[in-house]
Amino acid sequence: MPALILAGPTLREGVRIAALAPALRVAPEGLAWFAATVPIRADVALVVELVTAFAALLAIVGVRARPALAVLTLGTFYLGAIAQMTGQVWHDMHLLWFAALLTASPCDRALAFDARAQPAGQMGTAYALPLLCARLLLAAVYFFPGFHKLHTSGLAWALSDNLQNQLYWKWAEHGLVPSFRIDHHPWMLQAGGLGVLAFELAAPVLFLVPRLRVWGAMLGILFHLSTQAVFLIPFLSLWGCYAMLFDMRGVERRVARWSGSGSGSGSGSGSESESESESESESESESESGSGSGSVIGVGGLLLLGAIVQGIRGQMQAYPFACYPTFEYRVGTAMPDLRIVAVHADGSERDILHARDRNGYRTQRQWGTVWSLALHGTPERLRAYYLQNARVDPAAVRVRFEREFVSVRPEERGAPPLKSEEIAAITP
Repeated sequence: MPALILAGPTLREGVRIAALAPALRVAPEGLAWFAATVPIRADVALVVELVTAFAALLAIVGVRARPALAVLTLGTFYLGAIAQMTGQVWHDMHLLWFAALLTASPCDRALAFDARAQPAGQMGTAYALPLLCARLLLAAVYFFPGFHKLHTSGLAWALSDNLQNQLYWKWAEHGLVPSFRIDHHPWMLQAGGLGVLAFELAAPVLFLVPRLRVWGAMLGILFHLSTQAVFLIPFLSLWGCYAMLFDMRGVERRVARWSGSGSGSGSGSGSESESESESESESESESESGSGSGSVIGVGGLLLLGAIVQGIRGQMQAYPFACYPTFEYRVGTAMPDLRIVAVHADGSERDILHARDRNGYRTQRQWGTVWSLALHGTPERLRAYYLQNARVDPAAVRVRFEREFVSVRPEERGAPPLKSEEIAAITP
């Protein structure tokens, strides 16, 4: 978890958003209190980022792991909450959930610099409850999107032209058309869509039944690699958590057997002493498990309650609990965009480029912000966006914002908008 948090965008996005004008921030459900009471400043966010990154490094090597994880959880929540205030929620809060669960769990007993117990192969009940909570949370991430797909669109979600249109949206967002046109083979998209529904709905069984966990992990990795290859949606931060689905004790025993350390060739008295030591350690583990299970029940219960309630509601625009993207609605071939036009004193006009790099590329986070502005932007927020993010035209006497709908069909790329309407105008 600490490594995935460090590698992900949450920490640096929190610092970036904290530096933007307050008028650009939109608090999703669950963060109104945060926006009203917690200081959101670039200097504070930078300090929190540095402290959080240091805590993550301590947790990775296992130095004061649980206190470090507590700091990591708080820092990730602070920066993650700020990162969600762009008008579009990004669904990486599972890392926050698992970091909180690790804080309440005896995760520092093995494979840590200051480990307090026997090697990881040792039996122990202290890990059972937090692992159960983690697997239930992982199952909720997948199950509810599948449920809402089936409830809203039925099998037509997979068997209609919906997936082809979803594919066109992603190609249009990235500005490309792959050499292999899978859209020319509808049966492949339909088969894949049915497979997605089956996997998501079966996730609770796959992740909770011991004999099926490895199959669940392999199907999950196949699911994510396929969506990354076809729909350009990477989700390493989620399937990178699949370590919880594997029982590494069997691997440890096999390694010990192959290396000869588990051959049992030692003296009888040594074996008895070793057996007694293991028995005492197991008793200590069970005692500590009972004393520490309260915190796991409290934290795990709260996390599960939040994930399940939001999953049932299908509420995707919330933090720190939300339903993961459902893609439940069948989409068409028209995609919204935001056009910014600078009007000069002589009546001439010039389009203002925004949210694109030198090559014209717009990231997924930038698309989320643009859609939020095009569909729900207020004049104050649009003004702040223009002044802070667009290429300001000093000669403009008026700036007009238009909501456009453009075709995502590859054959119609670059065609005039299907529809355009003015949504606001400002005087710079």
